Amino acid sequence: MIIYLTAITVFMVECLTMYFIYFSKQKEFKQELTNAYKSKYPIDKFFYFIMIPCLNEGKVIKDTLQHLIELNGQKHIIVIDDDSDDDTVKQAKSIAGPITILQRKFPNARTGKGDSLNSAMPTIQKLIDKQHLDPKYCLVGVIDGDGILSGNSIYKLNDVFGNEDIDAVQLRVKMKTPKNILQTFQDIEFFVVNHLMQLLRTNLNAVALCGNGQFFRYSSVYKKMGIHPWGDALLEDYELTLRLELHGLKIKYITDAYVDQEALLSMKSLIKQRARWSQGGWDCWKYFKAITQSKIMSNAQKFDVYCFFIQPVLNIFADFSIIYLTIKFIIQYHEHPEFLFVSMISLAILGLLFGTIFTMIYIHEMRINDQANVVIQESDMINEKLHLRKAFLSIGLMSYIYIMLFFSLILSTYHMLIGQNAWDKTKRI
Repeated sequence: MIIYLTAITVFMVECLTMYFIYFSKQKEFKQELTNAYKSKYPIDKFFYFIMIPCLNEGKVIKDTLQHLIELNGQKHIIVIDDDSDDDTVKQAKSIAGPITILQRKFPNARTGKGDSLNSAMPTIQKLIDKQHLDPKYCLVGVIDGDGILSGNSIYKLNDVFGNEDIDAVQLRVKMKTPKNILQTFQDIEFFVVNHLMQLLRTNLNAVALCGNGQFFRYSSVYKKMGIHPWGDALLEDYELTLRLELHGLKIKYITDAYVDQEALLSMKSLIKQRARWSQGGWDCWKYFKAITQSKIMSNAQKFDVYCFFIQPVLNIFADFSIIYLTIKFIIQYHEHPEFLFVSMISLAILGLLFGTIFTMIYIHEMRINDQANVVIQESDMINEKLHLRKAFLSIGLMSYIYIMLFFSLILSTYHMLIGQNAWDKTKRI
């Protein structure tokens, strides 16, 4: 019971804090969106090296490259093929432009996303030397094989990196064309819940990188961390976050530009994906001692990391507590079905509260982004006018998805215990 109440208290405090930050800064956010395509700096102030790690991305890589080529600004795209079985390389070669294709072959391929990204860093160094570029004005970005950057991304990135104190940036993340309820859940999760969490982390100076849509200043990262900044954790983006913070590098979150990615179509795929992410979180525990002893990281940053580490532990024990308490409650009051029914309905309605608020913010956020002309494609806004049935289903899934994701935590713990560290990549449909 104590663990359950602790988990509920942590969740409610976290949600209420995120809501407060969001609503108190609404005027500021709307002003930023009004100036979505304005920048204090010329479009060619920085040179962008954009890395795309690929493993069987033949169905999406062509569209991704085409959108990147059409973006304003100086850039060079590096496609890192991790020994794909499909036509990824063929599709990438069909697009003309400043593109380099690196092909990794077994046994040096499929050794993790972090290792794949590290393998491209020497190529970036060679390109900088060959083109006589100033590393201080070179930015390295990472997007997934299905990633599409909003048209104002370069303007917003230029503005942030114009501040020389900023070393890395994370763009907002959204799902492409979320049609069914499961995809809508993922869109609300990324575009709203993760967004609110990043706003909270911004106040702690503890913004986390999310893999897709992350950028860093080449010179400062190379100087502090060398040519191979990524580690070997399954959650390579959060591991990079920790490594940056341990070296005193500052990360900023951009609210008014975003990166599109595909949502998963099945609950089975979602559970497997979240199990991989959860296991990646366990991997990052190896930094616990370094973080605790660090004289560089702030107390606020350490607090954020400790919360991240303890969250899955709390969730596992809380979920078992829910199962136990529910069974105990039913057994205790099974002779009073009317009381049991009213109690269950009341608890269910109370449980829908936070899902309702997240869904309402989701609709509002889509509308103001659409009005600011930031939207990548109109199909991204398919839920802008969420009809009643879909809204209720979305609220329900947002509120009770933890029941399904409980299996992800169990699966990730099992994989960790048996030493299974393979990258179980999500397949393209």
